[in-house]
Amino acid sequence: MIFMIKNRKKLILIGLIIVICTAGIIISLIFFFKYIPINTQQLGQLNTGGQASDVDVEGEKAYIVDMMSNNPEGLVIINISDPYNPQRLASFYDGGVLMAVDVVGNVAYLANQVNGLEVINVSNPMFPIKIDSRAGSVFDIQVVGQVAFLADRNNGLVLLNISDPSDVKLISQFSISGDCYQVDVNDGLAYITDHHSDYTALRIIDISDPSNPSQIGYYGPSGVDFWNPVVSEDYLYVGNHALDGGGLHIIDISDPSDILQVGLYHAGGSIFSAYVHDNKIFCANYELGLEVLDMSDPINLQKIGQFYDGGHARDVFVIDMYAYIADYEDGLEIIEILT
Repeated sequence: MIFMIKNRKKLILIGLIIVICTAGIIISLIFFFKYIPINTQQLGQLNTGGQASDVDVEGEKAYIVDMMSNNPEGLVIINISDPYNPQRLASFYDGGVLMAVDVVGNVAYLANQVNGLEVINVSNPMFPIKIDSRAGSVFDIQVVGQVAFLADRNNGLVLLNISDPSDVKLISQFSISGDCYQVDVNDGLAYITDHHSDYTALRIIDISDPSNPSQIGYYGPSGVDFWNPVVSEDYLYVGNHALDGGGLHIIDISDPSDILQVGLYHAGGSIFSAYVHDNKIFCANYELGLEVLDMSDPINLQKIGQFYDGGHARDVFVIDMYAYIADYEDGLEIIEILT
């Protein structure tokens, strides 16, 4: 009897060891495959020293927003003429917490959560100079023509005349019930997020007459936290940061009076932002890095590429076959797209 008990204990112990080893192998394989690039390769990288959260590219320069308030880098200007060896040129920081940047020609427009809008002359990239500002709590900005569209947390959608960047002037604003955090402008319409305590709505604003913006669409399902909308033809693609979210929601906006969700892409992680280029959508996934999705069927996205080397992707900008990633810990990453 004692012999049988000892054998049983030995078998149980062996079984436990097999289970633990098998689990270890499976976990190792998951991490191994997670780090394998698919149709991508990294060319160069430059660490900005803090928390890279937004990126824009103009000509041969990348502009990274480093939002870490105790690391006064702020706007970091990087020479990317050699994508294998990006070089830091200069930085600009004048207080507050930078959230986003849009660069047009020789002017960088900064969204500052504390200080509002900051207008920076970058004609000499070694010596960026502030030439104007406007108070507010700005989280996002997009410039179209001579109008800057601000997502101002407290004031909603704010439209500014920037025909003279050194003297920006208010055109109008569209107030909302919650906090305005993001904006995407496309073909005479502005798509903004309206954050409340337990959900986030999407609002479609007609800005064909900048002096008189008006709402023509609203979509506010419960339990979502929409983040960084981007529009492509009849569809809006937007991340969801709710507890059960993380994926990219695909929303039909062909009729703004009848907005419908028609699809969802979710392969894990949390998509912070997306960029549409060449019939592909490039996603900055906080946990999974860069994801490249085929948009041949716009409501049934298929992954055709990925790049992840640790870190946390927050934003992506694409030109030709190069993706520029604002990686939270790692700064700027330059990824070549091979598909």
